[in-house]
Amino acid sequence: MIVLVLALASKDLFISKYQYLSNIKSIQERNVSVSHAILMEIENGPHPSGDVKTKFGDIMTTSQMINPQEVQLEVTFSRDKKVFLPATVVYNRETKQIIRWE
Repeated sequence: MIVLVLALASKDLFISKYQYLSNIKSIQERNVSVSHAILMEIENGPHPSGDVKTKFGDIMTTSQMINPQEVQLEVTFSRDKKVFLPATVVYNRETKQIIRWE
């Protein structure tokens, strides 16, 4: 009986660790995709369609000029018909430095 209880407890522990690692992997994939889209936008200028497909999901970007040097970029990540909260980045066009990331 004790062996059975220990086996069930071990199974539950394994499943919870697997779910945790799966969630962390998904978060990291989203962060990498958003960061990549932001860097590409800063380096190459706005993407013509505003949509970028990555191997982890789809990225939609919109940008607007705040002043002649600063651009505000809004990046939205979606995967499996789920849309995540957008990231907003303000960067300097000349120096290509990020001023603010929200």
